[in-house]
Amino acid sequence: MVLVYFIRGSVFPWYLPVPFGAWIALNVLCLTVAAGIAIVGGGTWRAPWVIVLVAFVASITQAEEIHTALSRWIGLSLLMLALGPVILNPTALAIRAAAWRWTLNGVTGLTAIFVLWYTLHLPCPVGRAPFAAFMNQSMILGPIAGLGVVIAAAHAVHGNSWRWGLLATLGLIPLLASGSRVAALAAGMASCYLLIRRRPLLGAVLTLAFAVMLGYFLTRGENLTEGESLGGSLARKGLTNTRVELWESRITEFKSSPLFGIGVAMGTGSGTAKEADGSIRVEPGSSYLAILAMTGAVGTVAFFSALGLVLYGFMNLRRHAPLDNDILVVAGIFLAVHGVAEGWILGFGSPLCFLFWLWLGKLGDASLPLLQANGLSNTRGYRRWFSRTGFQPMRVSARQG
Repeated sequence: MVLVYFIRGSVFPWYLPVPFGAWIALNVLCLTVAAGIAIVGGGTWRAPWVIVLVAFVASITQAEEIHTALSRWIGLSLLMLALGPVILNPTALAIRAAAWRWTLNGVTGLTAIFVLWYTLHLPCPVGRAPFAAFMNQSMILGPIAGLGVVIAAAHAVHGNSWRWGLLATLGLIPLLASGSRVAALAAGMASCYLLIRRRPLLGAVLTLAFAVMLGYFLTRGENLTEGESLGGSLARKGLTNTRVELWESRITEFKSSPLFGIGVAMGTGSGTAKEADGSIRVEPGSSYLAILAMTGAVGTVAFFSALGLVLYGFMNLRRHAPLDNDILVVAGIFLAVHGVAEGWILGFGSPLCFLFWLWLGKLGDASLPLLQANGLSNTRGYRRWFSRTGFQPMRVSARQG
């Protein structure tokens, strides 16, 4: 499932001898199977997230293209059910754990590959500046590399590993070369938090260096020439806000339908385009404004209330090992900052949307009370049961934990 989702965000589907529509269908199939297994596994459903699903579907009544909005809501719902914090049972926890492990390994592995791709001057098939490697756009590569940097930094800090530290340092190359200011800012803030928390002296030095570098890029970008490709594109953007029109359109959309929004994946202003098949493609420009515009006040309040409960539970329990906790925290800081200027949170099909809901699902698992979590994650009997009965689900309630 992880592999298919990330191939979907690369250029490979366009070159492999399989129709692109088949990759989309395979993507949906993987999510459907995972969601179906999680659902029939029994257990309990978190009520706040069920309310979120209902609030999101209510927005479809206001959609310009109901068919498109409904299909995107179905895809998003499958993603939330398969990987998000909705369902609690041993099967769902095992699916999220496996997907999270594969994703962490994949993100750090891709970061290493991107470093080699840049240093060896391998071609970017999409031909989009400044640097995209084999992803279908640099704005996908940037956050993947940024997450790779902060995850590698967490491993380096906890394991005193020079190899992970080297990867965290070299990962800055594709991150800066991608030209994504918000990804660079998010990676910097997450890394500073991690080091200040675990290595205060080193964290203070890094924070100062990051502030100086950020100030230079924002104020002296015109001094960099076109030939300085590593940081040139990032610096030349300076303080120019390329999201103003997108943000204004999202606010206008919210005002047009403040209660339920205009529908998931819908848009009417800047960043909106109609495809040849009549479906609507939207570049929201902000994940937060996307929720506000597309799901209205009802969806926004439902989402952030449910998110707040998960965050509260995590901050008060933190039953995982320090490394696991720190990876969840730095990934969360990165996504929170990156979501300000990139609208992937409801973007079904985007690897970043996949990453967010998987992260939220793992955060929800980490926020479970210890006894309940131990009961749900006791998979020894589950494996024994599975080997005897095949795909028939085991029903475990939260109270049994």
